[in-house]
Amino acid sequence: MALLRLSESVIRGIRSPLVVLAVIAGLSARSASAQSVADENQVKAAYLLNFARFVEWPADVLAVSSPLIIGVIGDNPLDGALEDVLRGKSANGHPIQLRRLRWDELLLTTCQIVFISDSDEAHLPQILKSLTGASALTVSDIGRFSLRGGMIEFRMVGNRVRFDINRKTAIAARLDISSKLLSVARALHEESTTP
Repeated sequence: MALLRLSESVIRGIRSPLVVLAVIAGLSARSASAQSVADENQVKAAYLLNFARFVEWPADVLAVSSPLIIGVIGDNPLDGALEDVLRGKSANGHPIQLRRLRWDELLLTTCQIVFISDSDEAHLPQILKSLTGASALTVSDIGRFSLRGGMIEFRMVGNRVRFDINRKTAIAARLDISSKLLSVARALHEESTTP
């Protein structure tokens, strides 16, 4: 619990999103015995918040001061950590709203970020197909997600939460990912295979 309180207080006290990314990377480097699933979920949730801050959406998708919507698909993904991290937060002047959605809901296309839990891996092809043409940043912890048509894939590397980015799918969705975010990615992909 001490690590959880530390990470929340550290994240709240830091103003620069890039510094937050560095702090999160440091927190995720703790030994495997010290990092619980709750800590892993806190790190992933904090990364989602910072993805919102380091990605630009087209003006016709995210108007000035309109809410940035994060849609979450799956069975209890991130175990409540996302609600804790996002409560009262904003990204570049956009208040953040969280929506829990089913994989087959039409509202998916109204989200700026869609997190797909590994519990919905069976529906991945349908989810990605439904988001074709939408400017939605797709994020998941499903294996090979960034090579299967997704944009950002969480990966455990040793005892650290890292992420891979597929730039090709992000560019196709008209998303501009900051070079600062690209520079801290574990891997950058320029291609996709079939889901």
